[in-house]
Amino acid sequence: MRLVFFNKNKSEKAGKLVVSVSILIVGVFFFLNLTILGYFLFFVSPVSADLRVVFLDVGQGDAILIQTPQQNIIIDGGPDKSIVRKLDQYIPITERRIDLMILTHPDGDHLTGLVEILRRWPVITVAESGLKSNSPAYIEFNSLIKSKNIKRHIINVPQRITFEDNLFFDFLWPCSKESIENNEGDCNFLSLVFMLNYGDNNFLFTGDATKETEEELMSQGLNLRADVLKAGHHGSKHSSGLNFLKAVNPEYAIISVGKDNNFGHPSLRVLDNFRKINANVLRTDEKGDIIFESNGQTLTLKTER
Repeated sequence: MRLVFFNKNKSEKAGKLVVSVSILIVGVFFFLNLTILGYFLFFVSPVSADLRVVFLDVGQGDAILIQTPQQNIIIDGGPDKSIVRKLDQYIPITERRIDLMILTHPDGDHLTGLVEILRRWPVITVAESGLKSNSPAYIEFNSLIKSKNIKRHIINVPQRITFEDNLFFDFLWPCSKESIENNEGDCNFLSLVFMLNYGDNNFLFTGDATKETEEELMSQGLNLRADVLKAGHHGSKHSSGLNFLKAVNPEYAIISVGKDNNFGHPSLRVLDNFRKINANVLRTDEKGDIIFESNGQTLTLKTER
């Protein structure tokens, strides 16, 4: 017969060690969760002004976040899901919603990130021109809007959308339903063009609008003057004609562009046009996120780098 001796002291020590390790693991897990929660609650950049406009660095694409103390508005979403990480930096976890999502046109470098937002975040209203696409991204975009019962607002004629006192969008282009029907194959030409007005400050957003779009706008005798211009089509040579830039006469020109992109954006000709009107050119590939804050009278500029 074989005798097996049981060491009670060693067993008790081993048990205490297991309990201690378990407590340590739970404590570390709890600490990490508190740290993550604390980051989202306290270290997300809060809206410190009446209006904040952020030109987000999403690579070769467009994405712009507009915030007031009450609302979050997104214009385009860039080419991939990096927009989600970007929004995490500016919108606290307790305010995770998009009140208005604007799609300027259904090209992938403007649309894809919006699909990622629709998958993850509550969205109240989507605004677009009604220009359709057969791309998988647009099909999913359309499907998510329907399945989530999101309000859809079609902008195919000039109109004004008012958000709060002294804060509104003036949509300038397309100028008619016919302009969309007659040019349906030209997404860039039909990009939504609109002015954000807040007190004495104005921002002009142009999507991928072409020189032909710019000429149409000038022919209508519109007041295009703006403090900040989002340069059309990432600084492409097919946009930002000199006469148009003179009409806008911006203090700042924002070029949303990817570093070392394959398209040669921004064009040297466009950069020269901005130099001729003495505009301060800010590029997302050089500055990262470009942030403007306004009290309705003055603009404050900050950049990520």
